[in-house]
Amino acid sequence: MDLYSQELLKQLNKSNKAAFEVIFNIYYPRLIYFAKEYVSFDDAKNLVQDAFAVLWDKKPEFQNEAQIQSYLYTNVKNNCLMFLRHEKVKKNFADNFAVKKQNQVYTTALGQIDTSEITFQEITTIIEKTLSGLPPRCREVFTLSRMEGKKNEEVATTLNISVKSVEAQITKALKVFRAALKDFLPLVAYLLIK
Repeated sequence: MDLYSQELLKQLNKSNKAAFEVIFNIYYPRLIYFAKEYVSFDDAKNLVQDAFAVLWDKKPEFQNEAQIQSYLYTNVKNNCLMFLRHEKVKKNFADNFAVKKQNQVYTTALGQIDTSEITFQEITTIIEKTLSGLPPRCREVFTLSRMEGKKNEEVATTLNISVKSVEAQITKALKVFRAALKDFLPLVAYLLIK
């Protein structure tokens, strides 16, 4: 963990509002991608916001970034499960077999997802190993695009290459990452979306 991450954790553990906002800005979009695999986009936003509210209210102490990831993903997972169970109860009054079946599939799928700290450490290791195995230009483009959140045009300008080259490098990297992270797709969807 770099010094920036350590300082961020230290400040978050002290209930620093600015540190909380940084964590929110980093994880909110990722958690939305995760939750919207199981519930609607609007419901996903509400459930993720609820998870952040619990984080702020309970103020747990974190030793590393994997603990934060595990805490947030577990909360969102549980929020989705509770939401789907509640929807199932509501739908029992309606005779909508397809919705019930879909909720059952999502509930089963969510129940099987491991959101433990060890899983996020494993994901981090796989991402780092996969990233280091990419060709240099591909790694540079992917890092700017996915890790730093730059738009394709910004990456092209920064590296003095065409937008088409950026898109080609991202496509190449995504193919490698999808294969490497196939067992963790719901948890890393934010990274692999084109």
